[in-house]
Amino acid sequence: MKTTVALLAAGLVVGGLAFAYLVPTPAYSEEELRAFGFVALPEPRPLPAFELVDAAGGRFGPERLRGRWSLIFFGYANCPDICPITMSVLGQAAELVRDAATEPFQGILVSVDPERDTPPTLARYVAAFSEDFVGLTGDVASVKAFARSLHAGFSKAPVEDSALGYLMDHTGHIAVVDRRGRHFGYIKPPFDKRKIAALVRALMGKDVPS
Repeated sequence: MKTTVALLAAGLVVGGLAFAYLVPTPAYSEEELRAFGFVALPEPRPLPAFELVDAAGGRFGPERLRGRWSLIFFGYANCPDICPITMSVLGQAAELVRDAATEPFQGILVSVDPERDTPPTLARYVAAFSEDFVGLTGDVASVKAFARSLHAGFSKAPVEDSALGYLMDHTGHIAVVDRRGRHFGYIKPPFDKRKIAALVRALMGKDVPS
């Protein structure tokens, strides 16, 4: 009898968690969205024309940001801490969204170290966190211009007695681009997979102003 009750209780817990992710997401106020670490821009901002290179060596332009929500992080493959942590959280959040039968967001890593991050390097790096994520690089000027359009920045930080020679100082937030390819807002660290997954589901159900 006790075993039956325990199994039933466990089933209810698991069912409750599944229900929480599978039921339609309620509309959230701006204040409630901020509780997920999200800060919306007063108005979505169209991005200027840009051209970067994806991990397969192909062109990545504005048209590839349209049709679904994108979460964009600026980092690099040799990053010792914040980048792998952030990409891991994004990968786990993408799995939670997928498990909820919702179209996954487009996770993007834009390299702030384009001198070392070749397309093959980025392909291996982003695949470690999600096979669906996109790695982008390009010449330094193009990457800097794209970063500025999303209120991000980066610079070299020389390191003595290191085989790497330098690390990169860079912005730590995640830029959010809406399904129309506009800068919609950003997510502040620290990052949590469940909060990001809940945020994405809330944004997907949101009416996006034209």
